[in-house]
Amino acid sequence: MRTPGKAELENLSYDELNELANELAEEDEEIKRVRHYFIEEFWRRIPETPPRAAQLADGQMAAAVVDGKPVLWARVDGRVYALGNRCPHRGFPLSRGKLRGYTLTCAYHGGQFDIRTGACLKHPTETYSCQPFQVRTAEDGTIACEPVPERRQRG
Repeated sequence: MRTPGKAELENLSYDELNELANELAEEDEEIKRVRHYFIEEFWRRIPETPPRAAQLADGQMAAAVVDGKPVLWARVDGRVYALGNRCPHRGFPLSRGKLRGYTLTCAYHGGQFDIRTGACLKHPTETYSCQPFQVRTAEDGTIACEPVPERRQRG
């Protein structure tokens, strides 16, 4: 389906708008199915080896599964931070988002999280904070992390 522009929408009759609404609803259901499969396949294929500190440049993110948990690492101002890699809203991989300073923006709904604490800064719907992890770098450069005890507070 081709998406009409604003000018085209303004010229549609009520019946044409109703027909378009039905098409969009069907398209939305297909997107939901594809999104579910995408997320499932993404988690199946994510690496199981955490990045090494030297591999993570400032402003860069990396993701892996550690002890069965998806983790996102980010280096900001020379320090490495880690959060759970699933958006608490719909489970979308946060590693597909954008990092600007300490703010991580989810690519799916635009939710924003503080990479240092996991706190939800802004979200189109009410949601929880992300799970933060304590990070340490071993002498060999391996980045290790363990979850900070969860505080399921709404952001």
